[in-house]
Amino acid sequence: MHEYESKLLSFLKDKGSADVESICEGTGLGRDAVLWASESLKSKGGVEIAIDYGAEIEISPEALGYADGFPEQALLSELAKGPKDLKGNINGIALAWVKRNGWADIKDGKLQITEKGRKAIGSDYDQKSVLGVLLSKTGRGADNIAYVGNAEMEKIRNTAKELEHRKLVQIKPKSKISLISITDIGIEMLSGEKAGNWIGQLTRDIIKSRIWTDSGFRPYDVEAPVADAYPARRHPMKEFMELVRRMWVSQGFIETAGPMIESSFWNFDALFSPQDHPTREMQDTFFLSNPDIFGIAEKELLKSVARMHKKGWKSWNDEISFQPVLRTHTTSVSAHNIREYGNSSELEYPIKLFSIGKVFRNESIDYKHLAELHQLDGIIIGKGLGVADLKGTLEQFYKGLGFKVKFKPSYFPFVEPGLEASYYDEEHGDWIELCGGGIIRKEITKALGTDMRVIAWGAGLDRLMFKYLGISSLSELYKNDIGWLRRRKPLRL
Repeated sequence: MHEYESKLLSFLKDKGSADVESICEGTGLGRDAVLWASESLKSKGGVEIAIDYGAEIEISPEALGYADGFPEQALLSELAKGPKDLKGNINGIALAWVKRNGWADIKDGKLQITEKGRKAIGSDYDQKSVLGVLLSKTGRGADNIAYVGNAEMEKIRNTAKELEHRKLVQIKPKSKISLISITDIGIEMLSGEKAGNWIGQLTRDIIKSRIWTDSGFRPYDVEAPVADAYPARRHPMKEFMELVRRMWVSQGFIETAGPMIESSFWNFDALFSPQDHPTREMQDTFFLSNPDIFGIAEKELLKSVARMHKKGWKSWNDEISFQPVLRTHTTSVSAHNIREYGNSSELEYPIKLFSIGKVFRNESIDYKHLAELHQLDGIIIGKGLGVADLKGTLEQFYKGLGFKVKFKPSYFPFVEPGLEASYYDEEHGDWIELCGGGIIRKEITKALGTDMRVIAWGAGLDRLMFKYLGISSLSELYKNDIGWLRRRKPLRL
């Protein structure tokens, strides 16, 4: 019998049964050792294991702020002093819950306390009480996770569901060993009647003496439960970008990269975006004060792009072209690639290139917009390329990701014709734009020094996480919630 099993049975002989924590304390064994020994003894009939089917409850950072009182409780205390004008400063969450609880009514444009609300003042509030119980079980650890047994969960289930509805907690069913009890067989094993000479580990001496031929080997239960393990994992966005990278490489594309800090020349001008276009304004683009200018080394290229703008937009200013910005799209990398690879006698066309990287937009933040996002940009340089080639390339890519896309005509300054691909997100009831693309305008390819046809597309990657991670807002990707990062479901393509 293994020493862990012997220690466990010896501890239980007088007590009859105990929980895992008590056994660890009484035997000096670690939790993993106790779990292993109990499962091994269970397979031999030496112990019985009682399982409690409770729940693991994760408490959100918002809920931690309610430990001393909920906003509706604070509003109730204010209403006890007199009615409040609805035009005043009233917390929206508090207003919703005082009405839902029947603590207040609206009369003549004012919020007034009800008789039920007066009775609630100073009395226990179920949501605060349950939150207090949960917090006491976490020890205020880094994860803020509490385990609640089945019996206790039955008592607080309704209130816990209300907290989950408010997104203050997340409830996940979880089983846990409640008691380990010694059996008659276990007592006999301990006394030596059924101890046997099972071998748990082969040694040189055992092999040499051939003792193993007369003794049994201790069985292993490969399905025995073990403690949760949290191995190192990539961030889901990095993990997804790697999957996307492999998909394009498998289709014969070559990955390229470019700087995050760009001149307005490469970010806008080389892509035929007029210098007075609204996207160049402060509310859309992040402009840098250091460096204050970004010179263009290729003076002939600068002149060529200037001629394009003067002919197409009737205006040009070198100083605007030198403004440094945080790139607003990875299409700036494609512009560099057209210049570098668009006219070579040593290359075999068509050439397929792509880049993946972070871009920056001075956006209004909502569930599908952030100031920073990740973008994929791709181009194919060759002769005779058309819209059919572009649609076929994008359909193949998104089909590999499990999306059925819809195309519609769209306008982008640097392509003609242009198109946009979208998919319908059923959870949000909204069409989510996936990418835009088209055939790079001849004015651009000529200014960048090539007579080749170029098809191009730019795609946001962050929004695809709605489908793969089941999140409701892009901000969830970057909230640094270690509990969510550990337990998130794996990406499956």
